Amino acid sequence: MHFPRIAACAPDDVDLNTCVGVVTSLREEFASRFTGVRPLAPGFKLFTSPFDFPVDEAPAPLQMELVELQRNDELKAKYRTASPLSFFCDLVLPSNKFSNYIEHVKRIVAMFGSTYCCEQLFKKMKYTKSRIRSQLSDRHLNDILLLSTSSIDPDIESLFHGKHHQPSH
Repeated sequence: MHFPRIAACAPDDVDLNTCVGVVTSLREEFASRFTGVRPLAPGFKLFTSPFDFPVDEAPAPLQMELVELQRNDELKAKYRTASPLSFFCDLVLPSNKFSNYIEHVKRIVAMFGSTYCCEQLFKKMKYTKSRIRSQLSDRHLNDILLLSTSSIDPDIESLFHGKHHQPSH
């Protein structure tokens, strides 16, 4: 038994082999789902700590800009007091000095913005296609999601006045 404390806490009716299987399955699932994240780690580190990032590990187009950025004591001091996002928005972007690095930052920031949008869309879809509304077709669900994520406000008044009502017979 690798975990004697678990054996002491576990009731007799719990199969520890089942627990081991579940944990093993979770490890495999995490490993498969996050395989694409590990190669992105240097890019994240370059975004979150540009002043500590080794220049020789940076992509070739960024190396000269990174040297210039790391040698700028004024920007380094401001970076230590600001959040990374406000640092880039308020100081680096307006300077137009570090164009390759700015493109790198935009790619990193866009990843999280698009992830947030996807999460919000799935949240709306889950809410829309609940047990109560389970009879929706994919086409109707698509239309509802399009309307719920659109920033266009319909002009109900003009739509109402544009309709010609037919009197009943």
